[in-house]
Amino acid sequence: MDLWKAYPEINIDLDKMEKYMKKVVRSRKKILTEISLELIESGGKRLRPAFVILGARYGKKFEEEKIIPLASAIELLHTATLVHDDIIDDSKLRRGKITVQAKWGKDMAVYTGDYLFTKAFTILSDKTSFKHMNRIARAVRAICEGEIDQYEIKYNVNVSVIDYLKRIYRKTAILFAMSILTGAYEAKASKKTLNALGKFGVYFGMAFQIRDDLLEYTSTEKKEGKPMGTDIKQGIYTLPLLFALEDNKVNKELKKLLSKKENVDDEDIEKIIMLVKQTKALDNTEILKNKFINKALKELKKLNNKNYDNILKYLIKLL
Repeated sequence: MDLWKAYPEINIDLDKMEKYMKKVVRSRKKILTEISLELIESGGKRLRPAFVILGARYGKKFEEEKIIPLASAIELLHTATLVHDDIIDDSKLRRGKITVQAKWGKDMAVYTGDYLFTKAFTILSDKTSFKHMNRIARAVRAICEGEIDQYEIKYNVNVSVIDYLKRIYRKTAILFAMSILTGAYEAKASKKTLNALGKFGVYFGMAFQIRDDLLEYTSTEKKEGKPMGTDIKQGIYTLPLLFALEDNKVNKELKKLLSKKENVDDEDIEKIIMLVKQTKALDNTEILKNKFINKALKELKKLNNKNYDNILKYLIKLL
């Protein structure tokens, strides 16, 4: 993985994690094995399992036979949520590749997502304590609630920035925090370290999601592997648009375009993005993202492991 070439120690662990995943997802049903392997091989940055591994490096005892499976379990959980997200959103592409639901149909996508969830919790039940598995289950519950939050406020132009932040905390930040804490907890990290890493995970996750939402307005379809304006068409109004809606100069025109809801076309999307860019919305979004980045860096200062602090700083620079 190109992202991790500069850090061979982490890269080697992630390679082991990938091999472990490929082994555990095999099923007596050939189609489940085929789809699961396709998902694993579709790539991704592997940030969440890397967080498990990095969290463990901050502990007193790194046990590979425990940490690698746990990193795999977290990645399988994450992958399962993406499969289900694509069904709900009727997405055709994920990371520039055809989605499970588009290729195999919604039924098989549901079955595959469920299968990956069961595989993940089977690993967790074997490799972590009941107490910590309960924490992870509660985190997954919060992620599901975050997705429902998003569903309930579709096409709502009156969503507040606070509502948005609460949603992305549940939808994204919690899993980053749980990932790094899982590794640190199992490696017997100190309470002080667990506290700092948990907060770091939350702040990193918040900045990560805000950056992702910025790309809807600043990137290209070719680069991101999905059509521009996808969130807008689906009624998911993210931070740049919410900030733009607070600007009286464009508020009425934006609301008029957004009133078309699912009937918004590509020309409307171009107009909406253009109107957002006429305001300070993108700058304000960048400012808020940087606030979370600075909070994450502040938590890193409480830790004392130069090698792994530098890796986390490297990841922050990518945001």
